[in-house]
Amino acid sequence: MEYGTNCFSGESLAHMKTKSVKCKITVYGCYLILVLALTFLVADYSYAAEPLTLEQAISTALDNNPGLKAADAQIEAADAGILRSKSGFLPKVAVSETWSRTDNPLMALGTKLNQEIITPADFNPAVINNPETVSNYNTRLSVTQPIFNGGKEYIGRSQAKLAKEASLQDRERAKQETIYNVIKAYYGLLLAREYNQVALQSLETSEANVKLAEARYKAGAVLQSDLLRAKVQLAEVKEMLTRAENGVKLSTAALNFAMGVPQGAEYDVSGALTTQDMKTDLNAMLDEASSKRPDLLSMEMNRKNADKSVSMARADYLPSLNVMGQVDWNSDKPAGDDAKSWAVMAMVQWNLFDGLVTRSKVKEALATSTRMRSMEDQQKSAVQLQVRQAYYNVTASLDRIAASASSVQEAEEGLRIVQKRYETGMTTFVDVLGAESSLIRARTNALQALYDNNIAQAELKLAVGTL
Repeated sequence: MEYGTNCFSGESLAHMKTKSVKCKITVYGCYLILVLALTFLVADYSYAAEPLTLEQAISTALDNNPGLKAADAQIEAADAGILRSKSGFLPKVAVSETWSRTDNPLMALGTKLNQEIITPADFNPAVINNPETVSNYNTRLSVTQPIFNGGKEYIGRSQAKLAKEASLQDRERAKQETIYNVIKAYYGLLLAREYNQVALQSLETSEANVKLAEARYKAGAVLQSDLLRAKVQLAEVKEMLTRAENGVKLSTAALNFAMGVPQGAEYDVSGALTTQDMKTDLNAMLDEASSKRPDLLSMEMNRKNADKSVSMARADYLPSLNVMGQVDWNSDKPAGDDAKSWAVMAMVQWNLFDGLVTRSKVKEALATSTRMRSMEDQQKSAVQLQVRQAYYNVTASLDRIAASASSVQEAEEGLRIVQKRYETGMTTFVDVLGAESSLIRARTNALQALYDNNIAQAELKLAVGTL
């Protein structure tokens, strides 16, 4: 055996090492390709658009919408108002610490009396007229209990409850408007994607027409103008496709905005635009709106609150009765209890004339109440108009859907026939372009009718207050 030669293969040791290195490189290369392939597969899966149903979009919006969070804060404020209204029935308890230092004759004598350190020498006229400086620390505990204040306590509590009920109805209306905005944005994205599909179909048709015109032109059967018209039509369809793709992006951002999520998020919306029929008559919907519309109920609560304000203003004409008790500790030291005294007082107050302040408040409250009644009547009429408009829009959309039901098929068949006739030289290319434009219009009109029908149904539920 020759030195440096492999006994099994007869190859040199250097050659075997080279093959071993190449083999390892090949293995590592395959391993690297596999890792990269798995990485791209996982990344593609991770960044794929998440599926999103309409119900999920609505749920997301209800969790994230800032307007609903603001409405919740308003309800909390109304709860605080109810808690504050209880204060009119409860006693007021206060503790105070007051320090004073004086050489005023009357105050100095009174301070010594309160501290219970008066002596016969203090009644000497010379001492009374020129007293020494006296310091006093007064600790007072006072309790005031309202007894009767013209019924303001009861009126205030009723107003607080009405305010909370109004805020609850406002929150419900904000919820319904949020749902409507999500529905509109969701259907808007479905419509944008359908428009994109129409543009893609139109692109295929235009490209086929260009090939047809080129073939006819090369055969010498048509003028170059037919080929130029076909290319112009293709350019217009490409522009339409660009607008459609941009519309999908904008609609996606609008849906994310309505849901209260980052506008760059992407979702794979499910579902399709389908016909939604009418289920009840107009009069039933008008009655239902009058009893269920949240903003109408909120306006009613606010109007009742304004009526209560009239009674609140008139309560100032009535007398008031309050009882107060207090305990005092006076000393020359802070928080001292050298001298203790108490007092109980009852105070009746009746406003006989306050310079027409109460009269002006009553007049202002009456004017506000009248204004709220007028606004309530106006809103009732506006709600009825909104219900009628939405109802008529649903009816019109159903008629449009019925009218456009077969238009797409007819336009497709018409284009096919015109193309065949053009191939045999029986018609002009202008007719081909006209048939293609008719097909585009038929497809977009059919989609728009379906979209309008779905949106009109949502508007009707929003107008009635059942969304």
